[in-house]
Amino acid sequence: MHKILGSLLLLISAPVLSLSTASVNQSWFYPGDQVVLTISSNGNNIIFPSIQAIEENPVLYTSNAQKISIINNQRSRQSSKSFVIKPHESLTIPAYTVMVDGSEQTTQPIEITLKQPTQTKAGDDHILEIETNKQTMFLGDELELKVTFKERKSPSMGDQVSIIMPEVKGLLFIKKPKSNQTTDEDYNIHTLIYRVSADDFGNFTIPSVVANIAKRSNNVFGGFSSLGQTDRIKKIHSNSLTLKVKPLPEALRIFGNLKIKANIDKANIKQGQALNLTITIYGQGNFEDIEKYHLDIENTTVYSDESEFSYNQWQQKFAIVADQNFTIPSFTLDYFDKNTQRKKSVTTQSIDVQVEGAQAVQKIANKTVKKTVNMAGNLPANNLKYIYLLLGVVIGGLISTLLIWFKHKKPNTDKNLTNQIKLARGDKALFNLLLPLNMAELAEILQQLEANIYKNAQHKIRKKDIINVIKSERKTH
Repeated sequence: MHKILGSLLLLISAPVLSLSTASVNQSWFYPGDQVVLTISSNGNNIIFPSIQAIEENPVLYTSNAQKISIINNQRSRQSSKSFVIKPHESLTIPAYTVMVDGSEQTTQPIEITLKQPTQTKAGDDHILEIETNKQTMFLGDELELKVTFKERKSPSMGDQVSIIMPEVKGLLFIKKPKSNQTTDEDYNIHTLIYRVSADDFGNFTIPSVVANIAKRSNNVFGGFSSLGQTDRIKKIHSNSLTLKVKPLPEALRIFGNLKIKANIDKANIKQGQALNLTITIYGQGNFEDIEKYHLDIENTTVYSDESEFSYNQWQQKFAIVADQNFTIPSFTLDYFDKNTQRKKSVTTQSIDVQVEGAQAVQKIANKTVKKTVNMAGNLPANNLKYIYLLLGVVIGGLISTLLIWFKHKKPNTDKNLTNQIKLARGDKALFNLLLPLNMAELAEILQQLEANIYKNAQHKIRKKDIINVIKSERKTH
């Protein structure tokens, strides 16, 4: 009788004395599958090993779990820690040491095997296929990848299906929002379309696409089975494909069908007033690879914004300030044309901009020179050189005086300027009003206004501070 009781007590206490164990969610895996290693121990103070990689396969993430049970008034605590990896070949998971209540316990090694997927074939209950609309493309171009899933018609139809696209270094897959559903005599057919682009040239292999198929569950979430119940999920694989991406000829970077235009907000400006120029490239192409333009116009100040792009256009904005007439040069874009398969250049027209103050100076100077030459026409030849010298000095002095007068002319009286500042609507109007003043004390405010206008900054500009700066500067002069 005592022997029987002893045996029962030994069996009851066995879970408490069990050693640490290691297990995996699957003993074999396909390329791209994640394998979960779980180490479990019973005890009150458990220290799991710190694992960063398993046989050179980095740990993607970890999770912890704990379960407390009471059997015959004896309490046991089971703790576990899981490590997720994505191995690329068969391997042996080594033994690991766990500290349990101050003593060491060691797990057993585990072998897991890589299996190559078997492509579905005609006649299967589920068929998965992929194809592209072309096998070769230029860098910057894109192609369509069609994923076709076929499910045999049957009374038990209605399986849950998830498509898992492979990860290919250098290729980007973008799913189109709509899927197509059709049917034939034997199958229900679901088609997904992906846009595929490359960020480098070379030969690429698109591995098998995977479809996870699971019976509909009755749980409230309606999702796949929980981790560890993989026998309820069927996994099928498609064929693989090879893609060739060719570099663009003549060291070109842009591919597509593109146009370019240049727009200005006004053709005539006042001295010191900013003119806004926008360069727009639109159509189809790899806009993300277009480099920003650098604009340099003599005797002007040019402010350039960073370029922006969307899926169908690219833009860059400039602000140009000048004291005399100027010409905005043409902008050219060289690219490889998608339709002609040749290099193509598109160009904007140059734009002449008139500055009002500069026109006035030019007219006065020309009129003076013309009148002086007519007067000198009837004088003796031996005196002409002295007359020309004298006239040159006079005309030079007159022009210099006019230029200095225009440059230092106050745009308004203090009172009018104060009223204009108070009435200015928006940062852009205030910027155009303050820029011609050419005051060093306003430099920081102008920089903040420029950032608000062209870089979407949120600097708070107080008009009262601006007026006080101007009044203070005027008193010192």
